[in-house]
Amino acid sequence: MNEADIYEAKEPLKEKYLSQSGDIIVRLTAPYTAVLIDKTTSGMVVSSNFVVIRVEYKSLLPEYLFWLLNTEKIKRKIYENATSNMLGAVNVRFLADFELAILSVEDQRKIAQFNLMAKRENQLLRMLADEKQKYYADVLNQAYKRAKKGK
Repeated sequence: MNEADIYEAKEPLKEKYLSQSGDIIVRLTAPYTAVLIDKTTSGMVVSSNFVVIRVEYKSLLPEYLFWLLNTEKIKRKIYENATSNMLGAVNVRFLADFELAILSVEDQRKIAQFNLMAKRENQLLRMLADEKQKYYADVLNQAYKRAKKGK
């Protein structure tokens, strides 16, 4: 969110051109990362370097598709189908025609929930590690200041 640019339009954009909660945005150049849009990232204009996948079937959960598109197996297939130019862009048609085995909605839900929980846990662990680094630096600085005053 800190890296988002401001887009000023002369007239209001139609909703279909903005990201919506449940959309999956896939980068068309390496590393072909898929991102799941939630309420905090909805309503944004999506650059032409990305493709928006909007799930319209009740039998496919966007959170499951998000997980699936970020698996090593699927990423390898995307890399194999990328163009050989310098950017190595993936053809949008490849993503549109991509076939996948649909699991039951309940199995998709379990996988999706576990994936989102694991991502959240990793995010919290990174935040904890950052805070601990700040704490350690502060403790060391305080110890250094006290030791310096004692001399």
